[in-house]
Order: sequence, then structure tokens, then C-alpha cells
Amino acid sequence: MCFSKSVVAEVIISNSSIKVSGGMGKAAAVFMTIVNDTDGADRLISVRTLDFKKAMLHDTITSTDGVVKMKHLMMGIKFSKGEEVTLASGGKHLMLMGPNKPILTGDSLKIWLNFESFGEIETTLIVQ
Repeated sequence: MCFSKSVVAEVIISNSSIKVSGGMGKAAAVFMTIVNDTDGADRLISVRTLDFKKAMLHDTITSTDGVVKMKHLMMGIKFSKGEEVTLASGGKHLMLMGPNKPILTGDSLKIWLNFESFGEIETTLIVQ
């Protein structure tokens, strides 16, 4: 009898965290590491959540005069085959805006990452 091991190619999400802005918590930044362990290139094209009115892919841009701004990544974030991308403060990240309820420390929030080829991945964030 012959047995074969099948390996499922996947997109791997790790080191997820969420930072809610001070005050009324009107926005939150989401950070994580994403590894494209699929058979080809892919693109993160959107993110959604039921806990906020709006979710966007952002990058942090510093102008020549030192002004820091957020840029909406309308074309998404591209991942080559086998590439690891870290979404972090001061760089690419997910931005959640307009909470539908107060967001408190210890809350569990679900988000869905939508990839062009791989499809949708659900992940849970715990507010620290």
C-alpha cells in the first residue's frame, strides 16, 4: 500500500495585533505578518469587519519636509510566491475607521482579508 502526503498551499497570518486610537477610539490600526505559501503571486485587495464602518489598506508615507501621511493602497498589497510581508506601525497596515460600538481592551474582533486568488481569510484580533 502506498501513502502520499498532501501539502495544502496557504496564506499564513501570524503576529496579529490591533492598536485603537486614544480618546473615543474612532480608528484602529491592525498589524500582522502575512506569508504567501501558495503556488503563485497574490494580492491582498481588501479587508472587512462588522465592528467598524470602514476598513482600508494603508501605507505610511513621509514627505521630503518630514510630514507623515497615510496613503490608501487602492491596488492592494502584492505578495510574490513565498514572500513574507509584515504590516507594521510606520509602514503598510490595515486601518479600521468608525467603530459601530465602543472598542475596549480584551474585546475580540473578527476581520476578513480578501485575496485576489486565494480568496477570503478570517482572523480574530484581541484588543490589547
